[in-house]
Amino acid sequence: MERWRVSNKCSDKTYWKRWPRNYDLRRPYQVFLLECQLISRSTTNRVIAAAVFVAFVAPIVWVSEDTIGSSEGATFVVLEEGHTVSAAYWFHGIDIYVVLLPLFAFLFGYGTIASERDDGTLTVLGSLPVTRFDIYIGKALARILVFSGIIFVGVLAGLFGIFVTNPMMASPYGHLLASVPTVLFGTALVSIAIAVSSLLSSRLHALSGAIVGYFGLVFGAVWTLGSAPLAIVGHPFHGYSTVIATLFDTMYPSLEVALSSGSQSPDTLLLFVTGPVAILVLFAWICGPLAIGYLGFRREVILS
Repeated sequence: MERWRVSNKCSDKTYWKRWPRNYDLRRPYQVFLLECQLISRSTTNRVIAAAVFVAFVAPIVWVSEDTIGSSEGATFVVLEEGHTVSAAYWFHGIDIYVVLLPLFAFLFGYGTIASERDDGTLTVLGSLPVTRFDIYIGKALARILVFSGIIFVGVLAGLFGIFVTNPMMASPYGHLLASVPTVLFGTALVSIAIAVSSLLSSRLHALSGAIVGYFGLVFGAVWTLGSAPLAIVGHPFHGYSTVIATLFDTMYPSLEVALSSGSQSPDTLLLFVTGPVAILVLFAWICGPLAIGYLGFRREVILS
């Protein structure tokens, strides 16, 4: 064991020279399993999971109210002409998700690394035959997959609620298709929280960073939309909203009309306001923070 510890000190320096050759996936998988156990034992994480579930069930109430009085078997609901039931669900839900999902994701992910420092769990991991990369990727994947699973279960619950309240007008294909950008959006938010947790030294600092990051993300979107409309294309809120609006193109007014009041011309903005660009933005918000977080974590001193 002592011989391994000596070799592990230089393993990160030579890691990229020998990857993926002879890389053992069992090492990050061990960390992944340990992190999943820690997540399942946390009461806070259970409360967050319940809150996410409620957030995806809540729009059913508004959809049910909007469809009251519509004829049985009608193709569209009364909300507005051209709105399907699924469109009505996401029309109401997206305003909830862009406000609450960042809060839930930041609270779920801020302790990924920082809490381990305070609790001494990193020291335990340092005694295992794993590298810093194994620790980071295993813990990050556990947080991302668990939170994504919570979101997907919430979407399924919303779909089930739509079937119960409007069995003749439900659209399962479109509803499930909208879960893909929603999961990507949640993954991007958790990735930001993991990066904050990696870069800050303690649980309290990480919690403060998560709170500041949440308000910065929410109010930054409002400020950017008002002062620099073209820059809003790079915001995760806008990327998520654009993909959802692409799936349900009757949800919102014409983008050309909505953007005509900005400082940029509608034609210039519409070159960037597309589904593929929005998906690339979401992937950038996933990969960028994770990479930055690892660059900070690779200098972590882990006593074994």
